Amino acid sequence: MTEATKTDYLTRAEAAARCRVPVPTFDKLRREGLIPEPDAEVGKHKLWRADTIAEFLDVGGTRR
Repeated sequence: MTEATKTDYLTRAEAAARCRVPVPTFDKLRREGLIPEPDAEVGKHKLWRADTIAEFLDVGGTRR
């Protein structure tokens, strides 16, 4: 498997895995406004760019 590029989109589960939290915790943090808004939506699926999640984690994630 190749490393994700900056423009790759991550599913909710993939974004949660990058943040090292279970999906239910990721959803809770998103509802509380502590996770960046999705960059795209395909139907009911919300997607985050890999660089959006990387930047979020680089600045400390939810610890900022």
